[in-house]
Amino acid sequence: MKKVILVFALVLSSLAASAQFSVSVNAGLPVSDVEDYSSFALSGDVGYSFATESNLMLGVSAGFLNYFGKDYEVLGATIEAESIQYIPVAGSLMYRLTDSFSAGSKLGYAFGVDDDNDGGFYYKPMLSYVVGNATSLSLFYEGVSNDGINANNVGLGFTFGLN
Repeated sequence: MKKVILVFALVLSSLAASAQFSVSVNAGLPVSDVEDYSSFALSGDVGYSFATESNLMLGVSAGFLNYFGKDYEVLGATIEAESIQYIPVAGSLMYRLTDSFSAGSKLGYAFGVDDDNDGGFYYKPMLSYVVGNATSLSLFYEGVSNDGINANNVGLGFTFGLN
């Protein structure tokens, strides 16, 4: 039993040594089904990731995603759309292509926050570029899909690494 505990402690300490906490702030333009009802998407998340022996980073994240409602017309009447809000919880996988570029995705579930919002499958493929010692810029396509209805946005994100 002592050997199992020792091995477990060594594995955890090696993961912690290469682990990184991060905070991301993202802005996007709505596309697909929410394009007519939302003018802007804003999201943020916190994450935890660690490097494997290869160029692969694995992790988890949780955050908040808001599609801001906009005015639209139906039969000559102007209607003000409500904001659509989610709490995405996801696993992440990033592969370092070069010292400056990486590609990857987040996959998980986005819990709906506002009324009549069931949430759905969450996905966020992205390309990232390192701009500093612990910062990066990302170009992404973020979305939530539920029963054929998609809330997607294309955007730019900024990530701060916290060690």
